[in-house]
Amino acid sequence: MQPIDATAKALKQELLSLKERLKRMAIDLTALTAELTNCQTVEGGAESLLATLTQEIATISAGSTDAATQTALNALVTTLQANDAALAAAIQANTPAAPTGAVGG
Repeated sequence: MQPIDATAKALKQELLSLKERLKRMAIDLTALTAELTNCQTVEGGAESLLATLTQEIATISAGSTDAATQTALNALVTTLQANDAALAAAIQANTPAAPTGAVGG
């Protein structure tokens, strides 16, 4: 059986180790949160860009009198709309659900 001083010293060392690991986890969480915010900004920008391009091409195609140009522009609009829908679906599929219970602390 260890003397009380040795046990106290071992416990203190373990607590210090746990404190250090918790500090590293907090730092890692901060970096993860920053990356999530960055991804949301990029994804939102991509969605906005696709929507804007789709609208601009649709506006240009409305004034086209050449059938081949009109067909090409319509195809671009369709492709952009599909890309927009695919991006939105991917974002939604990879967005975690909001937590249902609050954690008190």
